[in-house]
Amino acid sequence: MPAKPPLPSEYELPDSVNGWHHTPESTRNAHVWTDGDETASVEVFESVGDEIYAKVVDTRAGAGEELFRLEYEPGDATGAAYTDTKRDAVREGIERAREWMDATAPTEWSHPDVCDAVFDAPTGCSLERYFHGNRESVVYYARDDVDESPLRGRGDDLSKLTPENAPYLYIHVWNGSGNATVALAPWTHAHGPSSKHPEIKPVLETPEECGLEVALTMAREWVREHDGRAIDVDATGQAALSRWEQPAVTDGGERE
Repeated sequence: MPAKPPLPSEYELPDSVNGWHHTPESTRNAHVWTDGDETASVEVFESVGDEIYAKVVDTRAGAGEELFRLEYEPGDATGAAYTDTKRDAVREGIERAREWMDATAPTEWSHPDVCDAVFDAPTGCSLERYFHGNRESVVYYARDDVDESPLRGRGDDLSKLTPENAPYLYIHVWNGSGNATVALAPWTHAHGPSSKHPEIKPVLETPEECGLEVALTMAREWVREHDGRAIDVDATGQAALSRWEQPAVTDGGERE
């Protein structure tokens, strides 16, 4: 069971604020309000060190922005007096979060680093997982016509993973570095580029200074070339590879 920050006994949490709806069933250790589609949330936490903080999160990618951090001073209070001080601080934190929600409807906020192009899956694929962290972004597309991985366990021979039988298309970017990987994966949470024993099989070479949007476009083109399916040129936010001076990558892995 989640541990929600304690509240004063007479305090009632707001049910709805400007399109944000209280979600008491959330498994987060926080008081949570979500938008109607549950793609974004406002979360108020209690942390160690006598702090209350809140953040707004794009739940599709697990990417959040901190709204505020409130320190409170319990002084020499102990026992019930200390708990009462904490409860009052949580109430103040929720009121601050309410002010933010009242001023910012769900449609008026978006995380600046979440890439909308991710949600337009390549033809024949569906988005399985999108994670945007501080250091890396990871995307898994499940291939609709492949149900089972040919690999049976960790350390299995990656040569068994082919464009015909790989259940996942995997995109990894070290944020801000321009270092991207487009690969086949046998399962989600596969060991990626940072691992000494990777479980992914790269399928093409990405250009220098390759961000997530370009890596996604290259993944789409790879699907088109290997599955014979048309690429959606109007997909949200997709970058044209013609913008890049880097020459195209041939099937043999060499630049033209």
